[in-house]
Amino acid sequence: MAVAGARHGVPGSCGTPADYSNVDSRAKGDPLSGTSAERRPTGELETAVLTVLWAAGTPLVARQVQAGLPMPLARTTVATLLARLHEKGAVVRERAGRGYAYSAAQDRQGLAARRMHRELDKDADREAVLARFVSQLEPEDEKVLRELLESDLPGGKDPE
Repeated sequence: MAVAGARHGVPGSCGTPADYSNVDSRAKGDPLSGTSAERRPTGELETAVLTVLWAAGTPLVARQVQAGLPMPLARTTVATLLARLHEKGAVVRERAGRGYAYSAAQDRQGLAARRMHRELDKDADREAVLARFVSQLEPEDEKVLRELLESDLPGGKDPE
């Protein structure tokens, strides 16, 4: 039975600290630190948004992206994700009424290449990073890379 005037759920206001020993803040998330047991891995939501945009093939507003997602998210969360993806250059936007319609700036392969470039740019010794990358390639991937570098395809070198 609750004590009159006691604040519900505040340790020390009624009952003893032992009454709250079954509460594990890590399991339910800690609202003070912003952590949550349902926190998704970094990039998972951005990837889900990009997947919806790739599948659509036409610009979408936040509400349309929200409807295409496999998980329930608030429209404001989707709008924030789209704004962050725009800041990163992963999506382009055009005015649509009072808001924006978004589309992916590149296909999946182009986005992966951008990520690889960003990682490469993080280290001052590009040659060492590239050498380590190439040394860890599977033989088939190394063969493909060699062929691309020797080809006259976009991104490859012209044979001399």
